Amino acid sequence: MIDPKQVDLNQLPKKLCDGAIGGYAKEIFSFVLTSGNNLDSFAATPQTMKSIALWMQEQIAGYEKQYGTIDMTPPEIQSPLQAADLGKSGT
Repeated sequence: MIDPKQVDLNQLPKKLCDGAIGGYAKEIFSFVLTSGNNLDSFAATPQTMKSIALWMQEQIAGYEKQYGTIDMTPPEIQSPLQAADLGKSGT
């Protein structure tokens, strides 16, 4: 098992995680972290998943204490195809 005290997070390669999907059964949680078109699949016991969730909650609380509340308003992304464009030549 890796000793977390010996890990230098600055030396590890990183991907930008832009989402997560998953589910659970009685004995296991299955989830995928997305990064663009890449997927990394994981499975965890309920105990491990809860420890991850608690760690994340602590990290978010620390972040918001230092930087303020995270705005969870979905961004307004305008589709490149608008209803007003339908029927115009070239579309």
